[in-house]
Amino acid sequence: MIKKNWLCLLVAGALTLTAFNSCKKSDDSDSSDNGPTEWTKGSAFDGDPRSFAASFQIENTGYLATGILSTNERVKDAWSFNNNIWTKLPDFGGEARNGAVGFSVDGKGYIGTGFNGTDVLSDFWKYDPATKEWSQIADFPGEARYGAVAFTLNGYGYVGTGATKTQKTLKDFYKYDPKTDTWTVVNTPFQNKRVNAFAFVIGNKAYIGGGFDNNQYPEDFYSFDGENFKEAAPLKNTDATYDLTRQAASTFVIGNYGYVVGGKKGAVLNTTWKYDPSTNEWVDKHQALIQNAREGAVSYSISGKGYLTTGANGSYKFDDTWIFTPVR
Repeated sequence: MIKKNWLCLLVAGALTLTAFNSCKKSDDSDSSDNGPTEWTKGSAFDGDPRSFAASFQIENTGYLATGILSTNERVKDAWSFNNNIWTKLPDFGGEARNGAVGFSVDGKGYIGTGFNGTDVLSDFWKYDPATKEWSQIADFPGEARYGAVAFTLNGYGYVGTGATKTQKTLKDFYKYDPKTDTWTVVNTPFQNKRVNAFAFVIGNKAYIGGGFDNNQYPEDFYSFDGENFKEAAPLKNTDATYDLTRQAASTFVIGNYGYVVGGKKGAVLNTTWKYDPSTNEWVDKHQALIQNAREGAVSYSISGKGYLTTGANGSYKFDDTWIFTPVR
């Protein structure tokens, strides 16, 4: 396993890989794929190609802001995505950055933390789609960080994990109450710290896993009901018949299933994995992303379909959009 220096990655704004494979079947999937097509192209992102942007979703509209371009420039432009159409919005209220996170509560979107090219950040901002205005809220109370995860559960926003400027990975979590503009600590039993993890919410539970820590890819995976974290099916089983450990993957939820797409583990990946909470099992029967294996992409869950856009493979940044419809 090749050791990666992820803070240097963010400072440089490009991966050290020099080879680009636009349609790679990763080593955690079968070598052939003869099933029905599940990925189709959507409307390409109208902004500059980028990776590690922040996003949130309000009802059936996805939002995207910030990120890092192929020129290593960090940006603060913001966009919405609805009915397969991209619309330019007022710029994000804070500094340009990448590796930030977003969530939404009660019709408002929130973006914060990240890396501005010099320092990691702890500021947080709220977007009101009715007024199209950004306003600053209470700073994130934990250590400033990039590569965290965020999700919404039971009317609260949650932000946790990530890494500091000194590359210290983290496992702490905090809950944000938009009614009082306050953050509170949430205790975690995680076996590993991690940066660039993934998270998704199915019903009344959130699920957290993946990422990178101590030159390893953590295998532990957890459910969270708003009170307690509980270990769920690991990302790699003991006899190695499946392995979806990775960092910087994208997620969406369709029905009662969570999907994990792409990411990186040595190579950049394009595989699609499904988590079934009713059986606590991972399934890899779904079609891999057809083109452009990637990490650091943005994803949404809209009207029974998954949407994925932007991301990177090596120094190459993407602006294509892909729609996933499960038929297998």
